[in-house]
Amino acid sequence: MGCLVAAFWSLLNPRTLLLGAVVFLFLANYFKRRRPNNYPPGPPVLPIVGNFFHMGFKEPHLSLQQHVKKYGNIFSMEIGRFSTVIITGLPLIKEALVHQDQKIVNRPVAPIRDLIFKNNGLIMSNGQSWKEQRRFTLTTLRNFGLGKRSLEERIQEEAQHLNQTIEEESGQPFNPHFKINSAVSNIICSITFGERFEYQDDQFQEMLRLLDEVIALEVSIFCHLYNMFPWIMKFIPGPHKEVFGKWEKLKLFIARVIENHRRDWNPDKPRDFIDAYLNEIEKHADNPTSSFNDENLIVSTLDLFFAGTETTSTTLRWGLLYMALYPEIQEKVQAEIDTVIGRSQLPSMAARESMPYTNAVIHEVQRMGNIIPLNVPREVTVDTTLAGYHLPKGTMILTNLTALHRDPTEWATPDTFNPEHFLENGQFKKREAFLPFSIGRRACLGEKLAKTELFIFFTSFLQKFTFKPPHNEKLTLKSRMGITISPASHRICAVPRWEFRTCCKDGNREARIVTTSDSSRVILAAMGCLVAAFWSLLNPRTLLLGAVVFLFLANYFKRRRPNNYPPGPPVLPIVGNFFHMGFKEPHLSLQKHVKKYGNIFSMEIGRFSTVVITGLPLIKEALVHEDQKFINRAVTFVRDHIFKNNGLIMSNGQVWKEQRRFALTTLRNFGLGKRSLEERIQEEAHHLNQTIEEENGQPFNPHFKINSSVSNVICSITFGERFEYQDDQFQEMLRLLDEVLCLEMSICCHLNNVFPRIMKFIPGPHKTVLVKWEQLKLFIARVIENHRRDWNPEKPRDFIDAYLNEIEKHADNPTSSFNDENLIVSTLDLFFAGTETTSTTLRWGLLYMALYPEIQEKVQAEIDTVIGRSQLPSMAARESMPYTNAVIHEMQRMGNIIPLNGPREVTVDTTLAGYHLPKGTIILTNLTALHRDPTEWATPDTFNPEHFLENGQFKKREAFLPFSIGRRACLGEKLAKTELFIFFTSLLQKFTFKPPHNEKLTLKSRMGITISPASYRICAVPRA
Repeated sequence: MGCLVAAFWSLLNPRTLLLGAVVFLFLANYFKRRRPNNYPPGPPVLPIVGNFFHMGFKEPHLSLQQHVKKYGNIFSMEIGRFSTVIITGLPLIKEALVHQDQKIVNRPVAPIRDLIFKNNGLIMSNGQSWKEQRRFTLTTLRNFGLGKRSLEERIQEEAQHLNQTIEEESGQPFNPHFKINSAVSNIICSITFGERFEYQDDQFQEMLRLLDEVIALEVSIFCHLYNMFPWIMKFIPGPHKEVFGKWEKLKLFIARVIENHRRDWNPDKPRDFIDAYLNEIEKHADNPTSSFNDENLIVSTLDLFFAGTETTSTTLRWGLLYMALYPEIQEKVQAEIDTVIGRSQLPSMAARESMPYTNAVIHEVQRMGNIIPLNVPREVTVDTTLAGYHLPKGTMILTNLTALHRDPTEWATPDTFNPEHFLENGQFKKREAFLPFSIGRRACLGEKLAKTELFIFFTSFLQKFTFKPPHNEKLTLKSRMGITISPASHRICAVPRWEFRTCCKDGNREARIVTTSDSSRVILAAMGCLVAAFWSLLNPRTLLLGAVVFLFLANYFKRRRPNNYPPGPPVLPIVGNFFHMGFKEPHLSLQKHVKKYGNIFSMEIGRFSTVVITGLPLIKEALVHEDQKFINRAVTFVRDHIFKNNGLIMSNGQVWKEQRRFALTTLRNFGLGKRSLEERIQEEAHHLNQTIEEENGQPFNPHFKINSSVSNVICSITFGERFEYQDDQFQEMLRLLDEVLCLEMSICCHLNNVFPRIMKFIPGPHKTVLVKWEQLKLFIARVIENHRRDWNPEKPRDFIDAYLNEIEKHADNPTSSFNDENLIVSTLDLFFAGTETTSTTLRWGLLYMALYPEIQEKVQAEIDTVIGRSQLPSMAARESMPYTNAVIHEMQRMGNIIPLNGPREVTVDTTLAGYHLPKGTIILTNLTALHRDPTEWATPDTFNPEHFLENGQFKKREAFLPFSIGRRACLGEKLAKTELFIFFTSLLQKFTFKPPHNEKLTLKSRMGITISPASYRICAVPRA
């Protein structure tokens, strides 16, 4: 055999070898690519590269039209690995996608897409996986509002946010790209993720940027080459590698959102698409052939995010561009909007039937925008025949929507923007040759959503603004080729309508009003003359100066301090002492003013004239001796908007008296101060210890474990039940509560209390707070509704049952405060106060124990002596445990969780410390200064239980007021003291708390409605 090879080799040389290899490749390629019999004609196929150079990659949809002229409505090309057939004309498209849809239903999967998504998701999947995913998604989208009024309202709200953002540009040139993307994307985000994002959210904007980049990169020449020669291109650097990285980042973002959902997922109450999908995964867990799995969830969610963001937003950007280029069409749309909707009413789908011209313009934007010019590719699933030609299995089908939407036999002026294409006798006319959403079983599943978004967003834009080209900038219809065709980057001016403008003619000033409303011209002309007469007396400088002077004077007279009013820092115009507060730690920033102005000083905080009082004598004078004059709560705008005058904490007057009296009586009836409630706390402490024991001495965050156990005590009183710590709905409640506690102290919420009329138009955390409080109220309302179903007035089980009895009892009294809204807010107040304050104090306690091990040892020694290791801690043992009691009190003093007490309001003009306090003045009680007063405490800034000990016995301190004093002191004080003692003693009976190895614990805090420890981890080592 060796001799045979040697003889053969002697006949060859490198040149003939190379020639042979080339001939072989050409022949192999020829046999692979040769057209079968009766196959559609097409341009000549080049060896290896096929029709790669016939495509015209800058605008492939246009380059194909020359082949239509030459080969007719059906022709073939070799594109990448695919034998491809391009079909043109409505009859052929309907034949392929409707009548033969079963044979042409699949998606061809290019190597680049296969590597990223495989057979997952909604857009590029095939077979049973696609059927299951599409069916589930359609059902779920309908369940979450698709085609319903609720989703339409979400779109209206988002359109308002977008208009506010555009209005901030003040008519100056701006790029609308990511503003529109953000707004449109928020709609699909609210369905899939269960939340909308602020337009300034960095993570959200990064997602949109990544999406925009992959849309452009996927049609780059490198990606086309990858689809042709994947085995070669995987070794070559280029944009195709970037595409992989960016898609993976997008998938990672979705995976994190899903992981967050899993933490508080409640199968019985799905909040959004992801929750519903998690239910479906659970349902099919035992079916190995099911397509419902984590990877399909990620890709399906990403498909919804991509399709729900890109297509509609790109169409809207084309729409604004066409309006700026065709001002006469824009004016007609605005005239129709003014006639049918007006300027103040929100656009809705109900108005669309009465707005044929606007509807026609939107359709013409879609026709001319032509954002998916060749449709999404299809693949032949079995050998078939189309237009008399044989199409083998695996052939890729491209639908030439560009030719369809520019067909001169279908459209009077195919290459011109002309809304008349969709009008007949002044009425809207549907056109069969209009297929922006495709047709057949693989048509866009979000078509109804997209149509709603397009109408509401577009109408809302033109209701509020007139779009114009920037001065000295020329707008064009140049496009950027990507997965979709979008307008090339451009700037545009959005001029608010009804805007006053000034122009000069021959040196004379003329005032006029810009408007397009024909119906109001007479009134506007009269107004114009009046404004012109007034304007002739003024100029912009004097007008601006006058406005500033007016605002300053109005603010001065409003905020000027009355005679004999407490001194304070200088009050700035408009903002008052807003910037004197130090919002990171306002309670500490106030202490410098105490040093300067004394124990009583004034500030202007938000809408309120505020007096801060310091020192035990003054605090007792205000809250005890004069409590009738300082009895009310100061109600901020945010709180008033959420709760009004309801509940236990923020209500005033007769409502507060009735609610507090009832709550105190009812809490006593259900165990407050009795042995039965103490036993409940002992049982809950046992559950908590078991949960902590599962950590096996490893580092963990005690936050929600402690929150869960403390909350269960108040839940057992108010709801009549305790929750498992893994209960998703319970954890969601605790998470929401934790978030609102933090958000209410954000700068945006403070600004909302100062400038509510302005902030209602501005997105931010202040809007999120309102939503989260409403979610908490909704949870309580559902619990109450469940109680009503089996409520027995003769046998009240808990606070809610007792309150329902009270509502029934006062049903005929129109002045009674016992009603459903007060029940919801009172229950929520109990849940909040009964959860947050005690659990936060306990978290401070464990932190101090880990930082002061010698104090922890003394507490444990006392526990071992008095209670032992096996007996349950009880309040009966507290008298015999002075050191432990002192430690708990020192935790409260140093934790200082409510540093300025609950604000009070002066009910009548009064005098305090010789100063005059007018009715309506807000009183802040400076508990921080009181609990760190060096005249009261030996080492005020050090954790020292000796502050509460004298000769080894516990000593009460008058300057210790964590529960406040007077008639508005905390009504749950007795419950909180019992919980603190039993939980704290139980924890130190079972564990020794230590810092994790190589982690340093600090006393950093998080500012919210309460001051809580910054997030930390701790080790709970079981005691031997």
